Amino acid sequence: MSREQIQYLSLDQIQTVSQVRTHFDEEAIHGLAISLKELGQLQPIRVRKVGDTYIVVDGERRRRAAPKAGMTTIAVIIEEKDLNDGEVIQRQLIANCQREDLSAMEKARALQRLMETTGWNASQAAAKLGLSNATATRLLSLLSLPMALQQKVDQGQIAVSAAYELAKVSDADRQTELSQQVECGQLTRDMLTGTLKSERKEPSNATPPSRATAVLAPGRSITVTSDGLDLERFIQLIEDLLAKARKVRPQGVELSTFIKMLRDQAKVAI
Repeated sequence: MSREQIQYLSLDQIQTVSQVRTHFDEEAIHGLAISLKELGQLQPIRVRKVGDTYIVVDGERRRRAAPKAGMTTIAVIIEEKDLNDGEVIQRQLIANCQREDLSAMEKARALQRLMETTGWNASQAAAKLGLSNATATRLLSLLSLPMALQQKVDQGQIAVSAAYELAKVSDADRQTELSQQVECGQLTRDMLTGTLKSERKEPSNATPPSRATAVLAPGRSITVTSDGLDLERFIQLIEDLLAKARKVRPQGVELSTFIKMLRDQAKVAI
C-alpha cells in the first residue's frame, strides 16, 4: 500500500470544475486567507491530474484563499486512481457533509447529480454518503420547489424546515401563498405543519402526541417534545440536535453548557 505524498503545485496549474459547493462566502474566504498567511497551510488539498492540468477534488476554499494570502504554490495530494465524475462528486459531498458546511440546497442538488452520474437510487446514494434515507428524501424534495423558492431557501429567507413542508404542497398558488406567509413571519414551521394537516382533512380519531420518549437501553432514553409529533418530526428533531452537537463538539463544550446554549437559542426563536 503506497503512502500518499504531499507535493507542491503552482496555483496556475490548478483548475476547478464540477464543484458541489455553489456559494462561497467571500468574508469566510478572506478569513481563511488570513489564517493561511499567519499559520501556513495546515492541510493539503486533493487534486486529480487531467492532461497537463490538475482539477480540485477537495479543498476549493483553500485554493481560492491561497492567492489572497500571497501564495503562488499550494500543497496538494494527487489522486493516484483515475476518478470519474461520479466519484469526484461523491468525495466532495462526503468531505463537505462531514464538515456540515454545505447548504441544504447545495446538498440536494449534489445528491441529485450523484444519482444521475452513477445511476444509484436515493437509498444507495444516501448509504454512500452516510445519510439516512429520510434525510435524502427530504433533501431531494426541495428540488420540487419552484426555482424562486429554492433561491429563497439558499438565501436564508425561508428556513429549510419550512421548505420541507412547502414541498409537500402540490397546488402552486397555495404553495406561493404559504411561502409568502412564512417569509414575512406570519407562519412558523410548526404552524405551517398544522395548517397543512388540517387542509388534508385526514379522518383520524387519534390526537398526535406532543411528547415521545424512546428507550434506547436500560437506563438510557431520549425525550422529544413538539406540537403535532410524528415519526418524521421525531427524526428531524433528533437529526437537528445531532448536527448542533457535532458542530460544537470540536470546541470542547461541556454537556451542561450545550444544553444551556440550546435553551438560549430556543428563547431567541420564540
